[in-house]
Amino acid sequence: MPPAHRSAPHRPLVLVPGRWTDEIGGRKREGVFVPRTLVDAITRAGGEPLLAWPDTTERAAALVELADAVVLQGGADLDLRPFGVPEVHPREEHAPPEQDAADLAVTRAALAAGIPILAVCRGMQVLNIVLGGTIFAHFDETSVRHADNPHEVDIVPGTLLEEIMGAGPLVGWSNHHQACDRLADDMLLSATTPDGIIEAFESRDANIVAVQWHPEMDAAQLPFQQALFDWVVKAAGSGETTPQG
Repeated sequence: MPPAHRSAPHRPLVLVPGRWTDEIGGRKREGVFVPRTLVDAITRAGGEPLLAWPDTTERAAALVELADAVVLQGGADLDLRPFGVPEVHPREEHAPPEQDAADLAVTRAALAAGIPILAVCRGMQVLNIVLGGTIFAHFDETSVRHADNPHEVDIVPGTLLEEIMGAGPLVGWSNHHQACDRLADDMLLSATTPDGIIEAFESRDANIVAVQWHPEMDAAQLPFQQALFDWVVKAAGSGETTPQG
């Protein structure tokens, strides 16, 4: 008889590019991580989170081939210079180049493979720019505080996001000063804030959902935030893939 663990139901593998840090456990040592809140949200949904830190496009493609879905998590600012923005804004705080390379490589591989993608904060911006959209290097806050603050989000009626989370408005915790400017072609606007910032978009084939806030922060307490992770795991388990681009 096969080992007992092999008879267990398959949990869809959800690939999450790790976040670089120069400090682990209070000591100066480099490493990569995924926040516990994000791991727990994927696990609650029935998925198996898989930490990735690919150093080549080939490794990214190989890792994506193992996965059933990808979650692109938040993090430091994306370096926009390779995408035609020549100046670095004083507010920008970049991760090491290896971080951008890992996120971009996994995103391109996931799009090519056509597996479901949930993108969060920085992940949303990475996804938009890979698909051909543009990013504000910095926007000045007006009526809505986006830096380390919960704020209202207006859901566009009739969207996949509304189907997943319910009708808005809802409240999401944000911490960013970069944001999507022009959405990539074929992406649909899913949510905004009262000051006009794009808070979510989705693909026409319902294979991609991207949100600017951090649903993992309170997914354990708020079912409508957990619903995003439930969606990506369910989509991963369907086995249907649609390559993008």
